[in-house]
Amino acid sequence: MNMKPDQSIANNSKPTRKRGRPSKDLRLAGASNAVLTREQILDKATLLAKTEPLDDISMVGLARELHVAPALIHYYVGTRDDLISGVANRYKKVLLERSHPLTGDWAADLKQEAKTAFKTNVEYGGVLRYMMSHNRFRLFQQVSEGETDHGVLYLERLASIFRSGGFSPQQAAIACHLYLQFVLTSAYAEVSRQLPRFHQDYILSEFAAHPQTALPNARYFLRQFASLDTDTAFPAGLRLLIDGFQNWLPTKVSIAGRPRKVPISTNRKK
Repeated sequence: MNMKPDQSIANNSKPTRKRGRPSKDLRLAGASNAVLTREQILDKATLLAKTEPLDDISMVGLARELHVAPALIHYYVGTRDDLISGVANRYKKVLLERSHPLTGDWAADLKQEAKTAFKTNVEYGGVLRYMMSHNRFRLFQQVSEGETDHGVLYLERLASIFRSGGFSPQQAAIACHLYLQFVLTSAYAEVSRQLPRFHQDYILSEFAAHPQTALPNARYFLRQFASLDTDTAFPAGLRLLIDGFQNWLPTKVSIAGRPRKVPISTNRKK
């Protein structure tokens, strides 16, 4: 990763620059001595990412929002990847800040974590849309020396939940992936208005165009399907996911008074 002038920034301080301060035309409009900071730029970009797709937030657009020259955005932030990663890192920081203390009960902790993550994903819809269509910055962030990668810290938190539940390394890896996919896709369905409830009238009208005797199996749950919304689908899906993880975990049986774990492939109720 190329080093940039702003890599000395820490705690909202101004970066140092060997050739002096930015020229006057790069300063905040209306304040001759005020200079925009990297933190202010990322604050604005993160705010915009609540409603605008992160892909659509450009350096020029940020400059226009902040009433400064685009060169100042580049000076403090760096490349477009630096901008996207900076916003994604702040989003991960919000996830960590909103997370509840872990209790050691992996199922209860994961349920609470999912609720918090779902609400945060919906709130930051622009970041969510980026995460659903790109692989970069889903887990790790492009940070400068002295900055914290909140993405990897969030992964560490999730890993601790599964490890506390007695998941094997392979199980923990699979469960963590499935959990992240479930939360992301559930939030995306809400943000993108993909749930049937958003299109209830259309779904019912399409079925009304067919004879009442047609499509008997789909009609069996038509009303319930057409009215399905997040308040019903997300808790039910989360419960099924956690129950599946619980049933997947190895159980202990006693053989001659000595406990041992049953292999996963044979861990089935009879």
